[in-house]
Amino acid sequence: MAKAGSTNLKQVYGYAEPVRKHGLVFMDTPGYDVVSVTGMTAGGANLICFTTGRGTPCGFKPAPTIKLASNTPMFRRMRDDMDINCGKIIDGTSGVQELGEEIFQTLLDVASGAATCSEEFGFGDVEFVPWPMGAVM
Repeated sequence: MAKAGSTNLKQVYGYAEPVRKHGLVFMDTPGYDVVSVTGMTAGGANLICFTTGRGTPCGFKPAPTIKLASNTPMFRRMRDDMDINCGKIIDGTSGVQELGEEIFQTLLDVASGAATCSEEFGFGDVEFVPWPMGAVM
């Protein structure tokens, strides 16, 4: 929720529940990235913006995933799999408004058919993992 900014929360959904509201919504998913994004995709997401600080090397097919690196050192280490360096804000080389416009343009480009870095790199073929509900042994 800390990454959501200041807009109002419109709805909370259960895992993989179809999302019907427009605006900021929240889905109850586990912290495990692959299972979390699987639930969002099952709920109807068809384009993912995934923030990462450590560089999760996942592509999350079947939804194209734009990887947003939170820091420049990791972005440089994983350049082949990161789409946007959000660390530029901390580095002082970009402002929030400017980076927001870059993210928005990238969303439009990917929604129009441009490949993400993960797609070009070939990540994501085996990353669709449903969350087993209840006790797991």
